[in-house]
Amino acid sequence: MKSLKLNMLMMVSFSLLFLWALTGYVLLNQDMMDASSSPKPADTVKVLVRTGTESAALRQIALPFEKETGVKVEFIEVARDSYFTAVGTQLFAGSNTFDVVLMPSTSIAQFASAKAIIPLDSYLEASGDTTKGGLDIDDFFSVYRYNGSIYALPTDISTHFLYYRKDLIPTPPETWDELYEMASHYSSHVQKDSPTRWGLAMPAVVPEEREKIFDSILWSFGGDIMGDDGQVQFDSKESIRSGEYLESLVRDQLVPSDLMSWDFSRTRDGLLNGDIAMAAPYWNSAYPAIKMSHSSIKNNIAIALIPGIRDQSGTVHRMPFQHGWTLAINASSTNPAGAWRFLEFATGKEGGMIYARNGGIPARRSILSSPAFRDREDFALILESMKMAKSEPSLIYYPAMVSVEEDALAKIMTLFASPADAFQEAAVQLRNLSAHISIQSVKRSEESP
Repeated sequence: MKSLKLNMLMMVSFSLLFLWALTGYVLLNQDMMDASSSPKPADTVKVLVRTGTESAALRQIALPFEKETGVKVEFIEVARDSYFTAVGTQLFAGSNTFDVVLMPSTSIAQFASAKAIIPLDSYLEASGDTTKGGLDIDDFFSVYRYNGSIYALPTDISTHFLYYRKDLIPTPPETWDELYEMASHYSSHVQKDSPTRWGLAMPAVVPEEREKIFDSILWSFGGDIMGDDGQVQFDSKESIRSGEYLESLVRDQLVPSDLMSWDFSRTRDGLLNGDIAMAAPYWNSAYPAIKMSHSSIKNNIAIALIPGIRDQSGTVHRMPFQHGWTLAINASSTNPAGAWRFLEFATGKEGGMIYARNGGIPARRSILSSPAFRDREDFALILESMKMAKSEPSLIYYPAMVSVEEDALAKIMTLFASPADAFQEAAVQLRNLSAHISIQSVKRSEESP
């Protein structure tokens, strides 16, 4: 039975490769397909991006870059729902249809281990920007490494906030227990005269949204998926306590009964139409969209640090989730030098300022704290959140890890299994998966010439 479950996990982790290989080219537009069969001039850089705020902001960087360097930028834009399939297909197939690729930081280990993207260390050293000056990598919240080498630089940073109705809640809750009490007060199932239907909501769809959102709760309780030493901690008492907290929100109907179908947009709309009193954990990127909306209550929606756990000294321990959207260079690029020039400009301070002015959330301390954005309340809160924020583990089997965690959370949110049973089963699966990957890695190393 255990062998069957392990095989299923391995299929989850690696069957995407087959799916990418089978369907990816259909998902990309025909112009991109045609480009692969003809050489592109050395003065053109092609950038693969997904539709959304990130691509819109990156496009505004192109014209200043072209004026400064004489290098033309062409964007290949793919819809959000098919983007990850398209990226995987092209990178693993060795396609040269693009030079630079936008990807989340959680994908770096997968593509770097497969040599589908290239290390940037030599470019950084040649430019002399490894510490101060043009790039000033110390100014980034994070750079993304695999086996000691830098493979991607961030354009965008994402973390979690608490959103709340300040007309109903003058002081935001600081702890998860306080949030629970507040959510109970503003849930119509508990308080019949509540002005909102639910006290709380959060995105909980898959893939990935559910576990990313839950991680801010998991880590705040002192739990984890894996420790820094690589040991699975998903069945620790602290992790199980965080699962029990989630279970209580669902069981006591303080969150929507169909929460697992709530995504980013539905959570935002729930705030704007007055259905929910709070959203947490919820993405920082929702704040500008809320403030630019036409909702009559948009000015009553405020943001604060996510709640945490108060210790005996009275200190509240918070640990919000964070990850970055990054730019990396395709290992099959026919113009890696031009790709680096664009990557260097786009992630640099000049490019970052342009990115921020056009709706992006730059991953640089200096820009988020710039006087030019002193009216951006969300920028100030990102800076505060990032002092305590944490990233997911960087693993070559990251999709399988996500699948295991999401499955455990689904069992809790449907009240199908207790948190202890769900997390203990998930921990066994993660340990078996980790051991299997380690064994296979050793075998491949031994077989290498």
